[in-house]
Amino acid sequence: MVLTILLVLVVIHVCVEFYLFPVVTRRARHVFVSVIIESVLSLIALYLLAIPLIWSLVGALCIGLSNVTVSVWFRSAPNGLRYLFVKQLLHLFILVLVVLYVVSSEDRVAAKHAFEQTDWWTLFCWATAYLLAMKPSSTAIALLLQNWTEEVTHSAPSGSNKPLKDAGAFIGYFERMLIVTFVLWGQLPGVALVLAAKSVFRFGDLKDHGSRMFTEYVMLGTFASALFGIGCGLLGGYLSQI
Repeated sequence: MVLTILLVLVVIHVCVEFYLFPVVTRRARHVFVSVIIESVLSLIALYLLAIPLIWSLVGALCIGLSNVTVSVWFRSAPNGLRYLFVKQLLHLFILVLVVLYVVSSEDRVAAKHAFEQTDWWTLFCWATAYLLAMKPSSTAIALLLQNWTEEVTHSAPSGSNKPLKDAGAFIGYFERMLIVTFVLWGQLPGVALVLAAKSVFRFGDLKDHGSRMFTEYVMLGTFASALFGIGCGLLGGYLSQI
């Protein structure tokens, strides 16, 4: 029951926050309108989910007041991904507190029992695999390719095919995260799909560049990234079975 109510409130928040009034383009006057709409929808949802009317009113009021507080607090913050992530985590935390407050004591006990039965060791091992596949692997790959990077950089024509800032690093992050996900799920063909997709998109660059040195450099980076991703996935899966 707790999870059902929480998911319904999260869906309402996502629809209001990102579809009715997109958070990136929202103006000041839209904040209070979105808060009112989310509060009303939350009130209706709580009441339809068998929460007493008085507690539904209290829950909707808490959601509305907290949304106003968080929105005003983050109003002057830059429109960056980090701030958006922190803001949504605050909203989620508030929704969890509201749900735990309005449900019955039996539902809270059942939620506590389910929380205690969660396999936290597996989640920790998987999270460790993802963390290792991102920044540590990126640093190791950069050091591994350091000599060749300088060689390719010096041999490339000045100002030609200038890449986006940090785009290569984020492509590597996403690539290894996908590989880790497929390895942890036991879907190794998915790893081949990721490598094939990257090769297709890279084919145009390799053809236009026309340099054997650049082709070898891209292959080294691709295989090194895949190796680190597979290794992190296998490590996370192995540790989770201990």
